[in-house]
Order: sequence, then structure tokens, then C-alpha cells
Amino acid sequence: MRTSPSLTSAQLAGAPLPSPPSSLPDYVADQLRAAILGGHVAAGTPLRQEDIAKQLGASRPPVREALRLLEGEGLVELRPRRGYVVASLNMTEVAEIFDIRERLEEHAAELAALRRTRKDVSEVAALLTRMEALDESELGLFAAANHAFHTRIFQVADRPRLLRMMLSLRETVERYIRLGGALSADMPTVRDEHRAIFAAFEAGDSVTLGRLSRAHVAGTGHRLLAALAAREQSHAG
Repeated sequence: MRTSPSLTSAQLAGAPLPSPPSSLPDYVADQLRAAILGGHVAAGTPLRQEDIAKQLGASRPPVREALRLLEGEGLVELRPRRGYVVASLNMTEVAEIFDIRERLEEHAAELAALRRTRKDVSEVAALLTRMEALDESELGLFAAANHAFHTRIFQVADRPRLLRMMLSLRETVERYIRLGGALSADMPTVRDEHRAIFAAFEAGDSVTLGRLSRAHVAGTGHRLLAALAAREQSHAG
């Protein structure tokens, strides 16, 4: 039986460095998360604890704990007789995640519009400016800036549990968005949507911001599903 190659040091090295961790399991989880979300590790890749421990200079217990953390985020899964592997999603699961995200992010945006301060508006404006300065060839940087822009808006809602749920769902599909080109497929539209979202946030228009946020998520989901369908069709052919 043919087996998938395991995670390599080069794949970990190719991932951007995350923020300083608060513990060794967090450090291991951050390294693996960055490699997975950055598209450096393909779905189905085995994550052998002894290999990861050796590559990161850690013992197996913190690696095991890190993998459990990532399993809770939906980024890895434990398979019988294979151990942990990078999780994969089918199109039905992707569609379900975006359906949930639409509703959660609409609600969070409505709350954020009602609670924003001048400081919040200024910080979101700076993030938008940073994102506007990036072009289509800088997809990794654009994806990170896009994540920061939306997260900063949702933080204003002051709903920590809601924020954690949204970020977990977003991270589950993030690597598919990057690999599928859902951000770069229609960059002018994405940029226009971001400007409209900021304008509604700045104005404190909760209804409009909620509607735009939901439509923005829906558009990303549609582009991603179309890209995944095209990829499946090309592989089948």
C-alpha cells in the first residue's frame, strides 16, 4: 500500500513564524498550524509525533497535546492505525462551514457597528490601508492582512465565545481559501467589498455592516466551492 510522506523539516521551515507562545504545547501547535494554514502541508499528510518532536526539539507529550489542540480546531484528525493526519474537507463540509460563518459573522458585525469607537475605526482603517497596498502576487501577506482586518472588526463586538467560534471555523477552511485562489480569483470585487465593509463600520450602520459581512462570506464560499469543483473535475479527467 502506498503511504503519504510525513511532515518534513522543510515544510515547517516554510511556514511564517507565529507569535511567541505561552507554553511548549502552544509553540508546537503554532508551528504546525502555520504550516497547515500556509498550505505547506497537504491534506492527509501523516503527523508522526516522534518526527515532529525531533524537528522542533521537543518531547512527545507536548507534541501530543499540541495535536489534540489542533484536532479541536478541525485542522488534524486521528485515524485508526494511522495516527494523526492533516484533516481534509469535502465540498459538503466546506459549504456547511460557510453557511454557519455567514450567520455568525453577520451577527458579530452588527454588534461591532454599534460598539465601535474612534480608536477602533482608526485601527481598522490602518489595517485596510495595509491590505490595499498589497497586490495579487502577495497572496500569503494579503490573506494574513485580510484575517487581521476582519478579526479586528469582530473583536469590537466584545463577544469572546462568538469570536473563538468564528476564528475556529475560519481557520478550518483558510488553507483551502489560499490554495483554491478564492481571494485572488476576483481581487477587485474583494477590495470593493472590504471598502464597503469599512465604510459601514465607520458609520456605525449595523444593518448594512451585517448584510455586507454576510454577503462577503457567501462570496468567498462560492468562489472556493467553484475552485474545488473545478479541481475535482480536472483530477477526475
